[in-house]
Amino acid sequence: MANSVWKLNLNRDGKIKQYPLFGGSASKNEVVAFGLELEAGDEVYISSPDTNRGYTSLETSDCPTEKTEDNHIRITEGGVYDVFLAHAGVGKDVIRILTPTEESQAEKEQQILNQRKLAHYKARELCFVILHNLGIFILAFIWIIPILWLILVSFSTQTSPTINLLPWQMDYWLGHYIRLFTQPDSVNMFGVWFGNTLLVSVCSCIICTLFTVITAFCFSRMRFKGRKALMNLSMILGLFPGVLTMICTYMLFQYVLQINVNNIRLIIAYSATSGLGYLVAKGFFDTIPMSIDEAARIDGANKLQTFIHVILPLSKPTIVYTIITAFMGPWVDFMYAKIILPSGERSSYTVAIGLYDLLSQSLRSSNFGLFCAGAVIISIPLSILFLFVQKYYVAGVTGGAVKG
Repeated sequence: MANSVWKLNLNRDGKIKQYPLFGGSASKNEVVAFGLELEAGDEVYISSPDTNRGYTSLETSDCPTEKTEDNHIRITEGGVYDVFLAHAGVGKDVIRILTPTEESQAEKEQQILNQRKLAHYKARELCFVILHNLGIFILAFIWIIPILWLILVSFSTQTSPTINLLPWQMDYWLGHYIRLFTQPDSVNMFGVWFGNTLLVSVCSCIICTLFTVITAFCFSRMRFKGRKALMNLSMILGLFPGVLTMICTYMLFQYVLQINVNNIRLIIAYSATSGLGYLVAKGFFDTIPMSIDEAARIDGANKLQTFIHVILPLSKPTIVYTIITAFMGPWVDFMYAKIILPSGERSSYTVAIGLYDLLSQSLRSSNFGLFCAGAVIISIPLSILFLFVQKYYVAGVTGGAVKG
């Protein structure tokens, strides 16, 4: 029985004091309060959340008692007593009030020792929890300082990188945000950069999602010759970082394919190897029973119909996860875009390249606030995306990890 459930209520001169009842060794069905100092006229009764429990009998003890009209026990002779609640069932509980013995005194001392050990354990656990939470708070505060400073600088009137870190010593305005969209010039083309980034990210997201989901479906639901060899090859290729292929990709676009449209270059670069990231989606598809495919086949559906009308509706978490990762890569990428895009054509830049260019040696002193405002704006779409699809994102990761 939990200590917080059974309580001994002592009514002395209209003032009620409660004592928790602890487990004793006299009987496995008894709870006991040791060494209570009772006075003549005290009323004793047991309380419990279960209002149907009654105490209909009082065993003979060496403490003179009597029952009151409301079925409480009144003490007629003061002294030090042990109070037992013998738990026998609903409506049959028995209260016994006995003079302490050597055995009960030893049990009381053991109970006090156990309570001290419990209090020490709880205090130690509380210290661990406080230290753990304090450590997390310190790390989170250190991590969030640059973000808060970036936001404050974006609203500050100053433009130099050497800006006071104290927010109450800054002057605030919306000039940097207004300038980004309403005052384009040969240096600031944020609206064009934002449009380029959005176009590349959306197109790459659609292509990557299709490639990844179709590849995962084929490897998960189909059995064909060379399947395991292709899976092993794709996993081996996936071990190599994408930066190794950047120069080759640039040379391929520039001299072999001779693709001159920069956005198409980026879309192809981001989408070409997306099928190698099939593993998480395949792990999720593996959790869907094959009996569903067999039922669809019995109903006359082919593989494509099964994929579109059966598997995809059941795979919303992993599809959302694939969409987020496919969109986030081009949206924040810097290295691929820096190599593939020509350095002299500002109108073809993505946001990452454009904002980086604002911090060049000659422009840094006058455009740092503009850079911070652009960084805040570029983070808003991703934040909104994660806010609305977070539960699907987590489900897609954990579901895809089951058999991946």
